[in-house]
Amino acid sequence: MFHNRRFFPIVHINTKINTSECLHVSSSFDMFGKELSETLRERVIGAYLSGTKQIDISVQLGIPASAVNDTIKRNKKTGSATPEKRPGRPKMPTERDTRVLRRVVSANQFSPLGGITDRLNSSLNTTFHHNTVRKYLHNDGLGSYTAHKNLF
Repeated sequence: MFHNRRFFPIVHINTKINTSECLHVSSSFDMFGKELSETLRERVIGAYLSGTKQIDISVQLGIPASAVNDTIKRNKKTGSATPEKRPGRPKMPTERDTRVLRRVVSANQFSPLGGITDRLNSSLNTTFHHNTVRKYLHNDGLGSYTAHKNLF
């Protein structure tokens, strides 16, 4: 079996093992797929600056070697171990956007939803989806109404 470029020999059941020489392998699998905490990043950088090899840092801290390498590379490039902010989900409409939406609706009361969405996007320079506009119209209490049919 290979792990982090180190060979772990197969040990027979009847063989005694010196536990002080054993490496606790399962702890290195605890961090896969998770972002490193700020303190762990600082520990990686501190250990690297003190001259510890990357593979040894990985084993000591129980994190993947690729995470250690990425953290050190990022620190060399930007001077900080913290990753850049990722784009994520788009922001929701602001208070100003909802005021503009109310104004567009009041000016064009009988327009269809597509027309209201187009006017809102052109006035705000945004690309709100018509379902988003529908949701905010509903939240503001503005909906589409039809005339009551006469039964006679």
